[in-house]
Amino acid sequence: MAGAFLRRDCPLCGVPVPTAAEVATASTAESLPFDGLVPHWNGFFKEKMFFSYARCASCGLLYAPVFFDSDQLAALYAQMPPNMEIVPTDALRRTRRGYFETLRAHSGLAGGYVEVGPDIGLFVENCVRESRFDPYWLFEPNRAVAATLTAAMGAANFHVIDDMVGFSRAPQGSVGAVAMIQVLDHLLDPIAALRELRDRLAPEGTLIIVTHDESSILRRIFGPRWRAFCLQHPQIYSRRSMRALLARAGYDVVTIERTTNYFPVQFLVRHLLRASGLKVDSTPTFGGRSIGLKLGNMITVAAPRADESVIEVPLDSGPREP
Repeated sequence: MAGAFLRRDCPLCGVPVPTAAEVATASTAESLPFDGLVPHWNGFFKEKMFFSYARCASCGLLYAPVFFDSDQLAALYAQMPPNMEIVPTDALRRTRRGYFETLRAHSGLAGGYVEVGPDIGLFVENCVRESRFDPYWLFEPNRAVAATLTAAMGAANFHVIDDMVGFSRAPQGSVGAVAMIQVLDHLLDPIAALRELRDRLAPEGTLIIVTHDESSILRRIFGPRWRAFCLQHPQIYSRRSMRALLARAGYDVVTIERTTNYFPVQFLVRHLLRASGLKVDSTPTFGGRSIGLKLGNMITVAAPRADESVIEVPLDSGPREP
């Protein structure tokens, strides 16, 4: 677990590693041993450090050629606190509600349900209240959130599996919807995971994915200080690389849209100041007010392709706002 880091070619198309990094910190993660990176793993506002990102010359994916291996990641995620817990739950719940409305617009909300990385259940609780999904298969490696996730499920028929690999617990062809909320950009082998999930989906099933968008204006403004550049993300997608990934994994893209995310004004001010390099100890509360913004995230809806052919989607070499 504390040994050398994983070295990999492009996880989307397998092309060898580019010669130069596109995004990097002054002190890079790959220059430190594993034990030296553990203190940086959980802190949102700690010193910025991540594995250098390079852009694949063939498919355009922005990814880290050097990254944690699967054993190192398992150890790190097992002790990770709930996702984005620094943001109040009410704001997170409003954001997840918007994601659910997108799912409702493209799904019959019936059949089995799979969520990869449900955290404390702020998305799936909408499904429990307003869908006919049965049963629920929830793949969540962080055991610290198990009690809260279980409470969110109420009397639903559900199973919590404490890992994010191997989705065979859900019967093949039985799943009406698969949800991956801020998960896909954490996976070392996204194509393998998506292909296995495709086998779980019914022909009329729906896949919904929320990720950061590295082609967004927000990424351009903040550069290496953009919060999506972090130790948890082995790759970060744009709309164009997302389409290429899903085509190779056996899906047809239905829509890709910017998401509305709700944040407390205090949180936004603090983040903007810190991302600009200013150290602040406190900021006004602004009465606890939250606002919804379309920032650097995107939501993708896809459907399993009727055949299993691989469709290549050529990309150019740079990020571009659609």
